[in-house]
Order: sequence, then structure tokens, then C-alpha cells
Amino acid sequence: MLKQNAADGRATAIAGGGSDLVGLVKEHLVAPGVLINLKTIPSLDRVTSNAGGVTIGVLITLDALSRQPLSRSRYAVLAQAGESVATPQIRNGATLAGNVCQRPWCWCFRNGFPRPKNGGTTCYSVSGEHQFMPSSAGG
Repeated sequence: MLKQNAADGRATAIAGGGSDLVGLVKEHLVAPGVLINLKTIPSLDRVTSNAGGVTIGVLITLDALSRQPLSRSRYAVLAQAGESVATPQIRNGATLAGNVCQRPWCWCFRNGFPRPKNGGTTCYSVSGEHQFMPSSAGG
């Protein structure tokens, strides 16, 4: 589907839970013509054992990952990370892949300032030029 949409010149976005993507669409930072919903693919929300370790599905929530017995026994640091992120409400909905692949949410990016992640050459927050930005405006 991705290849076909690219060949047809259609902007495509992949959505798992979609909470990050919905925010980007509302902020007019992305405007995909086609959405591919990963929730229709079975087993992407599980941790399964295999010969060399485990396979972690991309749609597993951070909460489920932190409570999953295989994660806890074989990859305790990963399970601990999953249980320490954000609030319980966010951990219940946030997916592992969504957190790994999340777009930047800094104030500069969201408000169209040219910076490295949207075509510019300077990140103003890193260089200290952030005095007029909200306190949550990281680099």
C-alpha cells in the first residue's frame, strides 16, 4: 500500500494509535491523503518468545509492555521504562512504536520556525534563544 501510494504521488501516513498523528493534522503540520491503520494487522500488540529472545509488537501499549511477563523477566529495563513514562492514562494508550517514532513537538517546530527538523539550519532552543517561548519549549 505504501509503495502504491508513493507511486501515485499520494501523501501517506501510518497510524497505530494515531494520537500523535491527529495532533499533527490539527496543527496543519501534516496533511496525509491516505491513512494506513496498523490496528488491522493481527498480533502487533503482543510480546512473543522466539529462538533468540522476544518479538515485541509495535502496537503494544507502554502499560502492557511494562506488565508483560516476558518483558519483565528478559528485559527488565525496558519494562521499567514503560512503567515510568508519563501518566497512567497516557501509558494505557501510548504505543511503543508511537513513542519511538514520534515527531518533534517543540514550540518552534509547531509554530513554523525554520529549524533543522523542518527545513531550517538552526535550533533556537539549543542555542539559548528561547526566552520568549513557553517554558515547555524544548529543543
